[in-house]
Amino acid sequence: LPSDLQPEQMSVVIEHKKGEVNELKTSLRNPTIDRDPDKKREVIKRVIAYMTLGIDVSKLFSEMIMATSTKDHVIKKMVYLYICNYASTNPDLALLAINTLQKDCRDEDPMTRGLALRSFTSLRLPNVVEYLPSVIRTGLQDQSPYVRKTAVMSCVKLHVFAPEALKDSDIVNTLYTMLRDRDPQVVANCVCALNEILAIDGGMAINKPIIHHLLNRMREFNEWSQCIVLELVARYKPTEQQETFDIMNLLEERLKHANSAVVLSATKIFLNLTQDMPAVHSQVYARLKPPMLTLMAGGIFEQTFVCLKHIALLTSRAPEVFTDDFKHFFCRYNDPACVKLLKLDILTQISNSSNVGETIEEIAEYVTDPDTSVARGAVAAIGKMGVRVPSCGGIVVEQLMKFLEVDIDYVSAEAIISMKNLLRKYPDRIERFIHGVGAFFKNIDEPEAKVALLWMIAEYGHVIPESPYLVEPLIDSFAEEQSQAVRLELLSTGVKLFFRRPGEMQLMLGRLLDAAIADASFTDVHDRAMMYYRLLQHDVGQADRVVSKAGPVTGAFVEEAPSELQDRIFEEFNSLSVVYGEPAERFIVHGKSARELDAGTDTVAEADVNGPNANAMAEGAHSGGGGAGGGSGGD
Repeated sequence: LPSDLQPEQMSVVIEHKKGEVNELKTSLRNPTIDRDPDKKREVIKRVIAYMTLGIDVSKLFSEMIMATSTKDHVIKKMVYLYICNYASTNPDLALLAINTLQKDCRDEDPMTRGLALRSFTSLRLPNVVEYLPSVIRTGLQDQSPYVRKTAVMSCVKLHVFAPEALKDSDIVNTLYTMLRDRDPQVVANCVCALNEILAIDGGMAINKPIIHHLLNRMREFNEWSQCIVLELVARYKPTEQQETFDIMNLLEERLKHANSAVVLSATKIFLNLTQDMPAVHSQVYARLKPPMLTLMAGGIFEQTFVCLKHIALLTSRAPEVFTDDFKHFFCRYNDPACVKLLKLDILTQISNSSNVGETIEEIAEYVTDPDTSVARGAVAAIGKMGVRVPSCGGIVVEQLMKFLEVDIDYVSAEAIISMKNLLRKYPDRIERFIHGVGAFFKNIDEPEAKVALLWMIAEYGHVIPESPYLVEPLIDSFAEEQSQAVRLELLSTGVKLFFRRPGEMQLMLGRLLDAAIADASFTDVHDRAMMYYRLLQHDVGQADRVVSKAGPVTGAFVEEAPSELQDRIFEEFNSLSVVYGEPAERFIVHGKSARELDAGTDTVAEADVNGPNANAMAEGAHSGGGGAGGGSGGD
């Protein structure tokens, strides 16, 4: 329908179309049209088009069922689509299609058999469930790989719609047996189906014969199937060290694959297998570096972004691996902002005394980037390098001072914040900033930068001559300050400065506490002012000990130290968790349907991997993988 039609006009059009349904019924019954495949196809196309518009064409059900008696696959597809669409709303009419679908499941054409099986298992009617296990079982033993792989995915549909029917059959054991099928796509579908059916038990059960059989057939699989198999291998824990090396040797070629998903899947396996072997684990990082750098330079920025996310995770654990290749992470002029920011993070992680000078010189060029986030990220990166690499402190301080002279507000604000972080770790570098603090106050309006300046005055007020008079304008305009963070920091600064410069700060502090206690617009500010007031009222000496107590910062800041969160993300390598920077449980909700809740803890019976199927699997693995699935007949 034209998009500019009004609702009233659309209803008229739909009514007009409804009037044509009877014409379609007549056309479908017309022997002349029935004998002409092209005309018949056009009529059925119109039926599907009306169905898509929301027009009820269920009265054509009988005629559409009769239309399946054709060799035209296009017509069959459209008719099957029609049947599946009206099955749930017209279950009685859908029962008319059962005999037709069963007949087509036995058709001599494998394409017809596959289409019929797929449609049959998509009906999802209670009255159909009793027919499905036998139809699926027949499909699993079909000579055509197309029918077999369709039947495998039909097992998942049966599991979702009628888990009890699947549980009562031997289909799960059959799927384990079909891991020896001659067709690689059938094998990949079996892995997917077993993982889905046995998801509540942690996925399909695996053992050494299954894993080695799949690895030996890795070259037969397409890229998508390789990722499925590699994800399965990542769950496997070898019992012997030699087996670990055998698996890594089998997967060596996957690290050179052109597909980024395959490379990252193989990377995850290498990292998982060597977790308990520190010496080998460090060698694995070095081995992974070339393929990761190659993927990063692929030219497609989406792929580059994902690859950089994984590299950033690796550098958080082993920054020395990429230290010599720091130039690979210099930003290009056409990199999007998200890629530039990731590269800045990685450059910060891998900086050391040998490369920090050249890195800072390069990053300093990015502060004039048109994108505000990149410019700020560049300044912050230089500040972090000053904290991480003590030997470059002088270079960083001079560079930050230059940024303060740049006539760009956000660059100056970020430079102030970076100064604060630098002084938290190395307080002896305050001398270079002492004489410029007053000028900084006049040019900075950003709340976070103001907080940084106030922190510097609070910590070094005894060596900054004009420190009380720098905060006085802020105290006098306290009621006009809109930022809660600035108000809180101003309170802390006023109290700390009082203990260092009591004569000059006594009256100012009194005015500040009066204003903060009287203003109830920010509860936290009011409560902190009351706490300071009562501390001073109780004992000034004790208040000084409580408020002014500070110690040197050793090691990394808490916000930058390795955390349990990073370890959990590392365990979910090659997943969205790495891209989001969050464990999967925080953005994926594993909900249960009402049927699952009613079923309680009952699950589909898992096949015994130590039973006859596992033994057969082992024999298949050692014999080269002959399959019970039969020949690979044409589609």
